[in-house]
Amino acid sequence: MERDRGLRMPFDVYPKEVRAQPLPPPPPVPIWKTWKGVIGGAILILAIIGAIVGIVVSTGAKKSKIPEASGAAGTSSNGTVAALGGAGVAAVSWPSNGQQVRLYIQKDDGFVYEAASDQNGYWNPNMTQLFRAKAGTPLAAVVPAPSQVHLYYLDTSNILQEYIYNNSWTKGATPLPSTNIAPITSLAATTWTDSSSVLNIRLYYQKQDNTIQELAYSTGSGWSSGYSFTDQAYPGAGLGAFATYFDEALSTGVYWQGNDLNVHEYIYASSWSTNLFKWSATPSSGITAIGWQDTSSDGPQVRVYYENTDRSVEEVSYSYSSGWTMKVPLNTLVDIPAPISATVWVSGGDVEARIYVKNNSSNIHIEITYSGGWTSKVLSF
Repeated sequence: MERDRGLRMPFDVYPKEVRAQPLPPPPPVPIWKTWKGVIGGAILILAIIGAIVGIVVSTGAKKSKIPEASGAAGTSSNGTVAALGGAGVAAVSWPSNGQQVRLYIQKDDGFVYEAASDQNGYWNPNMTQLFRAKAGTPLAAVVPAPSQVHLYYLDTSNILQEYIYNNSWTKGATPLPSTNIAPITSLAATTWTDSSSVLNIRLYYQKQDNTIQELAYSTGSGWSSGYSFTDQAYPGAGLGAFATYFDEALSTGVYWQGNDLNVHEYIYASSWSTNLFKWSATPSSGITAIGWQDTSSDGPQVRVYYENTDRSVEEVSYSYSSGWTMKVPLNTLVDIPAPISATVWVSGGDVEARIYVKNNSSNIHIEITYSGGWTSKVLSF
């Protein structure tokens, strides 16, 4: 694969003047006052469970149908069906009358549901029922273009599946070229469109021998088996991935937890290289990653989130000028291990990131938002 110096991020819709500015580095003041600081004593997640409920307008996806023999799609749920413990979570966003956010979870009826948030951050209390999946399925999603979603999951036969939303939900490629999927695996996906308008998707899963496998998609070529990593991951390790460019050359990054319980990084920039960080995570921690460009001065930005051994969601930051900087716990206590997903966007040069964590024991979802500072709330599903 050649380096692509014409990559457009994140989905070929942002002009350069609105690309992301970096999250500012922490000044030498108490950590709770920095942008990466702890969310604060006033926001104690366990104390506000059930106190904050998101409300939002409904989405056009509710009229769609998925041709899935094992279950209908497009119906609504008011949240009376509980979230399924152990299942994954996937978040995506795109610009449309502000910013639209979609969150995908599995409930204990076995169906995957879509939750919708509008530009004001209000969540629709009526979720959209999509399809039946393996109990405890991992989830990953990407948005190649606004209002287009590619969603990945395991079906009841442990087969990796793709569903696509583009005005309506349809079955994607069947089957995906996956083999020897581990009984317990996470999923991670990332996407970009190159200078020739070729859509690329990369999807990652854990195999039965605990190595990580890449699947690759490009317009015109379809799906194929990609890179096979040889380093073993911890059984049931979390997976995170991003795509952006460094010095105008495409780079993708993949993160997972090794047997040493530290987070491992693999970076592709014309070839694969690896970094071993001393980021100690709780066993089988959820992991997620986001990346974007600051075209003004600081170049590529990467953030990685996982659960540390103190049960807090922790952030590590990369900027082109400074490299990797400090680990910052967000002081959001979670039941570990907890599935985690993140999405990021820019508006007028300002960065907004949202992190979604699922507490498995209570089956609630926590939204952690960065928009000039960190806040959090418990969602009603």
